This record gives sequence, structure tokens and C-alpha cells, in this order.
Amino acid sequence: MITHDLGVVAGMCDRVQVMYAGHLVEQASVEQLYADPRHPYTLGLIRSVPRLDEARKERLEPIPGLPPDLVNVPPGCPFYPRCSFHMPVCLEQRPLLRPVDGAHTAACWADIKEAVMTNAS
Repeated sequence: MITHDLGVVAGMCDRVQVMYAGHLVEQASVEQLYADPRHPYTLGLIRSVPRLDEARKERLEPIPGLPPDLVNVPPGCPFYPRCSFHMPVCLEQRPLLRPVDGAHTAACWADIKEAVMTNAS
């Protein structure tokens, strides 16, 4: 199933693959992905979806900026201009999928789990 509706994904799927600019950026079980997103785009998607199962604690956060021009995708990570976790390497090299926790993989140079936990403290 291909969709932008993360509510549908949560209700109908066991595993999910997240794509950005034509590239697979994260894959995990639905439970892992929602509990511990490891790519900034996935985190942005989750933060921008309203929750109907609990009271709203925070404002929804839109993902800043615009998607890249897919005809002229720049080198490096295509999410770089929109990412709050970017580093210099992100401009030069597109990260490949790597294991982050069991069968959970993500294509990101940053350890966003550590960054999110640090910002939450």
C-alpha cells in the first residue's frame, strides 16, 4: 500500500517503509517506527499528524521547506535543506540504509534518537 496517511498505515500494516525523494529512508515494524523513528523525515511525518486517541499536548509541527526538484536532486541527502539534524557530511554523501535496532533500518548520518532525547531533557 502506498499512502501519506500514517493512521491508515498504523491500522493496516505490520511493517512500513518510508520514502523521501524517491529513496527509501527508513523501514521498521509499525510499532518500532511510531515508538522510535530514526530518520528526520519520519519524525517530521509523525509530528505533523493529529492524534485522535489522546488529548493534544503540543502543537502540530509542519516539516519546513519544500521537497527537492526530482529532476535535479542535489548530491548528498535530499532531506538536508529541511532537516534540523543535518551535518556537513549530509551535503556531500547520501546516507545508505543501515541497521539501527534489529530489523529497523534508517538512512541518516545523525543519531536522531540521541538528539531527540537530548532536546526532550
